[in-house]
Amino acid sequence: MGCGAQKNSTGLNEKLRARALEIFRRIDINNSGSIDKDETQKFWKTNFAKVNTQALFNAVDFDKSGQISEDEWMAFWEIVKKSGYTDKEISEELDNLMEGKAWVQFKKVDEFVKRDQLR
Repeated sequence: MGCGAQKNSTGLNEKLRARALEIFRRIDINNSGSIDKDETQKFWKTNFAKVNTQALFNAVDFDKSGQISEDEWMAFWEIVKKSGYTDKEISEELDNLMEGKAWVQFKKVDEFVKRDQLR
């Protein structure tokens, strides 16, 4: 993936890491260590499941394999943090995900990944 860290940025704290992993494991209903689109659509049920799933995979499936590994999932949240989002913003978004609310577009993350890919 090759997403490097920016200077003076720190990663996720332990509480946020644990919360992100909890959500990943809730989506990974077959406990395979990765999530696929079927599992993700089941997670969202009828709350724009296909739209949310596609947005999530566009953002997090870095290798475009059709599966999101735990490593990709955690790397994504580390990038969110390194892109300038606060612990509070990340915590609120993780809480929203836990409640099955819609996936959001992290504009700063998209820009971070694009810059990294150009290196």
